[in-house]
Amino acid sequence: MNKFKLSAQTIKLLIIKFTGTFGSGMLSFAIGLYILHRTGSALGMGISLITGPLVSLILTPFVGFIVDTFNHRKIMIMAQITTSLGLLLFGFVFRLWPAQYYPELIGLIIILQITDNFLGTTLTASLVQLFDSDELQRVNSLNQSISSLASFLAPVVGAFVYTLVSIDSFAFIEIGFEVIALVTIAFLHFSKPIPNSTPEIKKTGSSETVWQNFRTGFQYLRNQHLMSLLIVSAAAINFFFSALNVGQPYLLVTTLKLSNTQYGVTDSAFAVGMFLGGILLSLLKLKHHPIIISYLNIAFLSFILIATGVPEVLGWSSSLNTLYFIGLNVLLVFINTPMSTYMQQLIPQHMQGRIFSLDSTISMLLMPVGTLIFGFLFDHVAALPVFLLTGIALLVFTISILTLMRKQKLLDLPENTVEQEIKE
Repeated sequence: MNKFKLSAQTIKLLIIKFTGTFGSGMLSFAIGLYILHRTGSALGMGISLITGPLVSLILTPFVGFIVDTFNHRKIMIMAQITTSLGLLLFGFVFRLWPAQYYPELIGLIIILQITDNFLGTTLTASLVQLFDSDELQRVNSLNQSISSLASFLAPVVGAFVYTLVSIDSFAFIEIGFEVIALVTIAFLHFSKPIPNSTPEIKKTGSSETVWQNFRTGFQYLRNQHLMSLLIVSAAAINFFFSALNVGQPYLLVTTLKLSNTQYGVTDSAFAVGMFLGGILLSLLKLKHHPIIISYLNIAFLSFILIATGVPEVLGWSSSLNTLYFIGLNVLLVFINTPMSTYMQQLIPQHMQGRIFSLDSTISMLLMPVGTLIFGFLFDHVAALPVFLLTGIALLVFTISILTLMRKQKLLDLPENTVEQEIKE
């Protein structure tokens, strides 16, 4: 019964995560729809989509430096205030000059990407200060679940609200969510030392330039082979996963001819699976090393990729295909991995900002690359061979990483062991 009890600290974190993901998800949905309707151009939509990753790339060294140097609570509060002011400014500017909507929206996207980078990286780097080590797995899993729930609800509610209000009103609604998150952040309890409250960290942070700070992060990764492997793996997995993001909608709508309603139901099943996966993982006590569990889950994803292309050649009815993909997408429950918890425990607190910022940027940059490549493949090749080869490639990649880790005994090295830290 105690497994279902949530501490006040956990509830606060989940409120921040839900309001942030749900509010920004609704706004992103509205912005994309608005640009598409106003411009009627895929290029115009594409520019708005690549703006975020480009901003993240430019910001990477600065985000890591600031998160590793300054007070985390202050960074998150400033990010929320800046977001709210940016939304307020956009709302008024849009009402004054509605014809200039495109540069105004791009400007808003840039502001939101900057503040989201700082808030997301700081929040991830703060978890080891907000929770005990033995709570991290449960907190990260619940985080994933609440994010999935918010991601599921955002486009549904956003589509309804979009028919009722203008895009500037959307911005004002989003301010409400940002204020809720801001107030909740103010009440978070940092039970452990935070950056710049420890003399050694403060001295190090204040004596380093941005570039030196960023270079120190690369130096850490070069010397920490397991961490380098995890970050490269995460980026590669995001690349493979883009095959599912691009190929499944194309297969369901274009090839299998599912209706909009049927496709919407299958798409919702994905969020339901991720939500259930986070809940399940939060209740389980891991009996094996979290990295081993993570890669076994990723291997399972390769079989889901292979299974995705099978209905193309079976000639099922649209109703049967709908049921098949609902089941398949719910099975994505198993791709929830405890890898992020392990990284939070392993990376030194004063370096988490730059490492997580770098990890996030690399992952985000490879997803558009995967989207372009798989988009081209699905335009010119049948779905089944693409999914089959992608699934096999992911399985081979996963087995290769596990074999490499075992040969080099990376999980047995003292610097990669967190069990002692968990007990303390």
